[in-house]
Amino acid sequence: MRFLFLLAIPCLAQPKWVSIATPSDAYQYFRYGGAKQVELDRFTTKTPHPSPSFTYQFVNANPVQRSVCALADRPGVYWYSPDGKHLNGTLATSNPTEFNVSALQTGLDGFGVTASFAGSAARLGAIEVAYFTDRACSDAGLEYGFSRDLATNNILVYWSSFANCGNDAGSLCRKTDNPSLGDHFSNVQQENGGVASEHGFRIYGLDPAAAYTYKISVEHRAFRIEVWRGAQLGTCSDNEKGPRRPCSFLKTVQPWFPIDRLTAGYVVAGTQTVGDPGIAKGSALAVSDILVLK
Repeated sequence: MRFLFLLAIPCLAQPKWVSIATPSDAYQYFRYGGAKQVELDRFTTKTPHPSPSFTYQFVNANPVQRSVCALADRPGVYWYSPDGKHLNGTLATSNPTEFNVSALQTGLDGFGVTASFAGSAARLGAIEVAYFTDRACSDAGLEYGFSRDLATNNILVYWSSFANCGNDAGSLCRKTDNPSLGDHFSNVQQENGGVASEHGFRIYGLDPAAAYTYKISVEHRAFRIEVWRGAQLGTCSDNEKGPRRPCSFLKTVQPWFPIDRLTAGYVVAGTQTVGDPGIAKGSALAVSDILVLK
């Protein structure tokens, strides 16, 4: 008699959405502007942060010099002023901001936030944001996430390489340690060859004051973006005048963006003020949960 033996093949575990906004999760907290500056340059479960949950206000003040996160050269990223002064080791200036940075997350396939991007402003410059970054100081790194300028009626979904590095002739971040700029010593660019590039898209039709769960995850060379209202997808469009449909998109990214290098990093949420946007009283980013897909 011949016996057949069936080999047990282990099932690969599917990624799951996990909250990292529990009391045991460590964060940094920063606040620049207003009556008091806060720089908690360590990750701790006792990190102060706005209440209830994570609620970020807009602070009114002039830009403030940080005392942490000094600019640091690394291969392919060198810090210079527009007039050629080497800035390695110097401290950057921060616009008025209030934000948290999660502890390092590894094995990531995406992140999400349950949040209301609420408020309004008379002019551009009041920004509410939640994003992934591969660098704790958000300096010349990879980013992707969600943002809203309070003077607009939409949510921006974006991805960026060398974020906060600049991409013009006056950039403080360059590809070379040669202080002079030239044809072959340009500042850091998000893409090569000067070709037209896509850096994201806008979502229309959502109520920014309502709480939605915004999710973005990696699928091969693309991002899957979903916006949930409770247990159902919200309705939205990536065209201001387009029909409203279940809020789910698959957006392929161009080769310049290294989507395969997004497996470890930090989740940041908060607000920033640039100039005098005329922010309405009570405007705030309210985050009730922060999620990672792993």
